[in-house]
Formats: sequence, structure tokens, C-alpha cells
Amino acid sequence: MLIKIRHPKYSSVELRDGSLVIHSMQGKARVLQENVEDVAVAVHDDEVRIVGFLGKTYAWFFSGSEDLQSERVELGLPYGGGGRLINDEAGNSHLFYFVKQSIGHGAQLRHQTFSDKWGTPQTVSINVFAERSSFSASSHSDGYLHLVYCGHNDQHLFYRVHDLENRVWSGAVVFSEEQCSYPQFIPTAENLYLFWQEERKKTILRVRHKQQHWSPITQVSSGEGHVSNVGFSFQQGQWKVLWGEESNFYEAAFDNWSDSRVVERADYDYAWVVQGPHTIAVYETKEDVLEEAPEDGSEDTLKHVLEPQEAPSQVPEVEPQSEPEPVPVPVHTERAQTKRESEEAKLQAAFIEHAFRTLQEWEKVREEMERWKRDFRLPEPVDLSPLVTRVERLERRLLNLQQNQEQGRKLWQDSVAQTEQGLARIQSRLRDLEDMQKVKPRTFLQRVLGRG
Repeated sequence: MLIKIRHPKYSSVELRDGSLVIHSMQGKARVLQENVEDVAVAVHDDEVRIVGFLGKTYAWFFSGSEDLQSERVELGLPYGGGGRLINDEAGNSHLFYFVKQSIGHGAQLRHQTFSDKWGTPQTVSINVFAERSSFSASSHSDGYLHLVYCGHNDQHLFYRVHDLENRVWSGAVVFSEEQCSYPQFIPTAENLYLFWQEERKKTILRVRHKQQHWSPITQVSSGEGHVSNVGFSFQQGQWKVLWGEESNFYEAAFDNWSDSRVVERADYDYAWVVQGPHTIAVYETKEDVLEEAPEDGSEDTLKHVLEPQEAPSQVPEVEPQSEPEPVPVPVHTERAQTKRESEEAKLQAAFIEHAFRTLQEWEKVREEMERWKRDFRLPEPVDLSPLVTRVERLERRLLNLQQNQEQGRKLWQDSVAQTEQGLARIQSRLRDLEDMQKVKPRTFLQRVLGRG
């Protein structure tokens, strides 16, 4: 992942195979951190701010104008993706990221502010659809921080604002009850624009803007095909939105949504760029990329290569020479060339036909899915209350029988214990009687008779 930045010293920040790298304008690269899973970048004046996420309960924060200083940021819980870093009007940075929640299948969206030092993490919402493309945040000149996110269950689009002075988040307001994705704020000098995609019969692109209040929702795409690869362009002081719709690629200027026009996708390069307060997907024309590429005096060389050289003012006289006779081309070479061209044409036609069939099959699958969604009906619910009542009655009877059985067992155990105690007492009494019989004195008659 490569993120371009506009800075006097640095040109881009790259996450490559777990290595967080920053590139200078001279083409030098410096590794900031290893074992990085995700990165978020922002630029305030000439200060670069980078957060590298390691998938742990902390992240590394790099900031500075020339020499970047590192600092550990405590997240509180293990990182769950979606890291984004944006700036507000006062120059403070706001970090958004997901953490896993203990209950449910969604994620918990957290917010942390950097103003000279990092503040305490704050939970914005729970049960958020855990994808980087499911939320967007932006500051605006009204002194608030604006946030939209997709819920986990039905991916409805929710909207909140953050009071920067009191550091309090508002309650959630539903912006769309359709299945939404890829929301994106674009702040301009006058308005704050919000774009998002909705899953209807076709995937459509919608927009609304805020000046004092939010405007009604406007559909940007035609609706004839599925929208994809939405990006933005800022050239000559004008914002444009670009998107793909089936095999066509469209461009529309802000507030002129109905005047969209078809452009060539091959004329644009797609890149992530830190534009204003946040990082957005930008389409750059290849001419602009070529103009921005040379930074070390190679512009003249590039221009010299691209432009045709002027002819010399004086051409020396050259004696006319007889033209060489054309060398005959063998017949088998011409046949081979013709055969190769024919095969290439057949391959190209087969490729185009295969692509067209694939597109048709995909469209058929999408239509079948939509038809299945419309036609699918859940069966009528069965009244289980009589069965539930009988089961509850049986449970109560079983419970009573169990309690009676326990009481009977206890009484029987008490009776057995009492019987054992009675037998013990009788045995003790018999032993006492036997002992008394042994020690009893003999009578006079017993003594006389005993002598005889």
C-alpha cells in the first residue's frame, strides 16, 4: 500500500511486506518499523504524522517535519483494522480504528485525539460493520467532526457528529436504510460532500452535501449498471468524482451530477493521496503523473525524449544516390506473417467474446440473486403456544415428582438412621444385662447345692 503525501521533504509512505517505509523527495527510502499490519497517515502544515498498527494493544506513532520521532500509542484493546488518521481545523489529529467486541459479530469503533499528546480512547459505536470501507470521518468549518458508518446487521448508513470543544459524540441518525458501502466525505471550501453506494437493483452512487443543513439525496450514477471503483480528482480548483459503470468509465463535476460524461479509464492512474484533512482515492491523469515524476533535474531530459527535435537550419548538400533495389520477401515469410496476424485477430476476438460472456453471466447471476431475494418468503409461523403450555405443565409435574421423591428419600434415610440408633441402644442394653448377670452374688441354696 502506497500513500502519496505533499511535503517539502517526503513524497510517500509505503507499507510493503510488513515494513513501514517513508520515501524522500530524493528517492531515498527509510524503514520506520517492521511487522506492521496497517498504516494511517496525515499531514499538518509541514509535519508528517504516521500511525503504524501491529495488531496488538498498542501502535507506533511517528511525527516530525524532517527527523521523525517515535512514540507508543496505547489502544487499550487489540487492534481490529480500519485505522484512519484525519486532521481538524485546529491541526489536531483524530485516530479511528476497530477493536473486537466480546458480544456479537460486529466491531467496536474507537476514537482517539492527538493534541500535543494522545488522549484516552473513546468508544464511538458498537456493532459496526468491520471493514475499512464501512466508515468515513471528516472535519468541517462548522467546528464539528462528522462521521458516517455502516451498521453490522443490515449495513444501514448512520451519521454522528463530535463536538470538538466538549469532546462529546452525538446520537446516531439514519441516513439510509438500504444496504450501503464505501461512504466517503469530501470537504470543499463551501460544502461538505458525502458519497456512498447503495445496493438496489443495481449498485448506485449517491451524494448529499452540507452547508448549513444537509441537502436532499441525489443519485449520481445512471443506474443502468453496477457502480465500482469510485475515486475523486481535484484539478484547476475543481472537484470531480469518477466511477466505473459496467464497461464505461464516467466523470462528473461536483454539483453538476446530471452532466456526467464518458472518459477513458486508461488516461488515469489510481492512487491513495493525503488530500486536505484525510486520505482519499484519487484519479490522476497520466500527464500530471509525468509532470510530478522528475524531481532531480531530469525534466529537461524527459522533455527532450518526448518532444521531437527541431530540424537543423542548414542541411548539407548530399549527392543523390541511387535507391537500392528492394529485396524480395520470401513467399513463406509473407504467409507466416499473414497466418500470425490472423491468429492474433482470432485470439483477440475470442478474448473479447469470453469477456462479454463472462459479463453476461455475472449480470445473470446478479439478476437471479435479486430475484431470489424478492421471491424468497419465510414460511408462516406456527402457533406453538399449546405445545409450550403442555411442555411447561409436564415440566412442573416432573419437578413436583422430583421434589416428592427427594422428600421420600430423605424420610427413608431418617427412618433408617433412627432404626440403627434403636438397634444400637438395644445391643448396649443386652451387654449391660449380661454383665450384671455375671457379677450377681450366689444365694445360700446355690452355695450348698454347689458343694454337693
